[in-house]
Amino acid sequence: MAFYSVHLRGEGPQSVAEAAFVGQAFSWKAFFFGPLWLVRHRLWAGLALWVAGYSILIAASFTVVSAGAGLVMALALQMLLGLEANRLREAKLAAHGYRLVQILSAAAGDEAEIAFYRQSEAPDDALADIAFAAGSGAGS
Repeated sequence: MAFYSVHLRGEGPQSVAEAAFVGQAFSWKAFFFGPLWLVRHRLWAGLALWVAGYSILIAASFTVVSAGAGLVMALALQMLLGLEANRLREAKLAAHGYRLVQILSAAAGDEAEIAFYRQSEAPDDALADIAFAAGSGAGS
């Protein structure tokens, strides 16, 4: 089972409809397709840091660093991106006014979304709890 964080912006049913789900695991897509993944999620600062890191690595590989060491450093940069990719997404959501309201456990992202929306369709008490958590800044 994997964990997924649920982020809401605002309050009420509209905020539930616009919920954002972020996986809480290593991002293999970010690891293998770093700059494309950053562009897809519009993480421009992360892309600028990625370009700067690889520019320095390429420049150093011509003078200071051996090819093997350069490969290890490139792999380390990709590992760092894979580990921190979802934290970057959560930081961007927070900057756009989203708040963490819940963490779910599910086998896949689709199942996490289904579980969250079923819970929000439950009697008004469950929806009120989610809206209250979003309004009070739970998880912050």
